[in-house]
Amino acid sequence: MIFFKQMDKPEEWDWIWKRARPMWMKDTTGIVAHDEFGDIKAIVVFDSFTQDACNTHFAIDSPIAIRRGLFNEVANYVFNTCGKKRFFGLLPADNDKALKLDKHIGMVEVARIPHGYREGVDYIVLGMDRKQCARWLGEEHLYKEAAA
Repeated sequence: MIFFKQMDKPEEWDWIWKRARPMWMKDTTGIVAHDEFGDIKAIVVFDSFTQDACNTHFAIDSPIAIRRGLFNEVANYVFNTCGKKRFFGLLPADNDKALKLDKHIGMVEVARIPHGYREGVDYIVLGMDRKQCARWLGEEHLYKEAAA
C-alpha cells in the first residue's frame, strides 16, 4: 500500500534534497508517498508560487508510487487545492530518464535555456496545464473552475 501525506519532517526534506536538490523557500510545500512501514517512495515539492502557477520538483525511488496515484495527488493539489492554472519543472537536458517520465505524464517543453545547467547541457522548462493533466485529474475535475 502507498499512502500520501503533506511533507512536514526534516528527514523528508533531506530525502528529496539528496535526489533533486530543490531550494527551500518560504512557500515550499510537498507531498510524500510512503509505504505502510513509513519508507519514502517518492516526494514532490512545490515552490515559487505565482498568481497562476508553481514550480515542481519530483523525486521517485519506486514506480509503485506512480501506479498508486502520485500524479493524481499532484494534479489535485496544484489545480484544486491551490487553484493554480499550470505548473512547471526545470530539468537538465541530459537527464533522459526524467525527461521521458515527464513527457509520459503529459508535460511539454515550453522553453529551453542554452547551457543553463552547465556548458553544453541546456535546461529544459517543462509545463503542464489543467487540460494536459486531465488523465490525472479525472473528468469530474477537468472543467472545475480554479480558485481565484
